[in-house]
Amino acid sequence: MTDVRELFDNPEELEALRAVCEAEPPAEHVVHLPETKSFSVPKGYDYRLNAPVQTFFHRLLWNIVVLLLVIIDTVFFGLRIEGRENLRPLKRRGFVSVSNHVHMMDCTAVALALSHKRLYTATLESNFRIPGIRHLVRALGGVPLPRSPVCMAEFIASMRSAIAEGCAVQIYPEGVLLPYADTLRPFHKGAFTLAASIGAPVLPIAVKFRKPRGIFALYKRKPCMTLMILPPVWPDASLSGTAAARDLRLRVFCEMFCALSD
Repeated sequence: MTDVRELFDNPEELEALRAVCEAEPPAEHVVHLPETKSFSVPKGYDYRLNAPVQTFFHRLLWNIVVLLLVIIDTVFFGLRIEGRENLRPLKRRGFVSVSNHVHMMDCTAVALALSHKRLYTATLESNFRIPGIRHLVRALGGVPLPRSPVCMAEFIASMRSAIAEGCAVQIYPEGVLLPYADTLRPFHKGAFTLAASIGAPVLPIAVKFRKPRGIFALYKRKPCMTLMILPPVWPDASLSGTAAARDLRLRVFCEMFCALSD
C-alpha cells in the first residue's frame, strides 16, 4: 500500500493528485431509479427528526435494520469491515464521514460501520421521489440535499448542530454513484467546507472490491465488498476558511487514494 507521507514528499505526484481531486466532478448519473413522487425540499424542513418520540422510533427501527443488514450485506455482498480501531478517537465527538460511491448498497455498509452513532446521510433530493423506499430512507437518517440557497443554508446549519451534538454526517464527495469504480473521482468541496468551518474531523472510508473466495466463490459472480475505516483527519488549525477546506480535502483524498492503491 502506498504511504501517504511519500506523496507529500513528492511535489510532482502531490500536484497531480491535487489536479484530480479538484477537477470538476461529473454530474451525470449512471444509475437511474424510477421516480413517481413529487418532492422538493421546503423552507423550514426538519432534517434531523430529533424530537424525543422521533429519536425513540428511529433507534427502534435502526436496531432492527442493523440486524437485517448484517445478514444481507455479509451473505449477498460479502461485506468485510476493516479498521474499526480508527473509530476510538471519535467515540464521544461528532464528525463528517466521507467515502467513495461505488455500489448501490455501500450506504448500508457505511451505516453498519458507524452503527454506534446517530448518522445523517446526505443524499440526492431525487431519492426522496422513489416510491417504496423514500420513507425508509427518511426514517433511517437520510437527509435530502436541497437546491435553493436558502434551504442549503438551513441544511448546513442543521448538520453543524448535529455534529456539535456528537452525531455523524455522511457525505459522498464524488457526488454520484459509479458502480465498481476502482479509482477515486474528483471531490466536491462541501463535506470539507462543513468540517473545516467548525473544526470537526473527517473520517475517510474507502470501499474496494475483492475476488470471491471460499464459500462466496460458490455462489457469487460479482466481487465482494471491503470497507476500510481510515484514521480520522483533522482540519489544520493554522489555516482558515477556503484554505483550510482545500487542505483538508486534499489530505483526505490522498489517504483514500493510498488505501485503494493496494
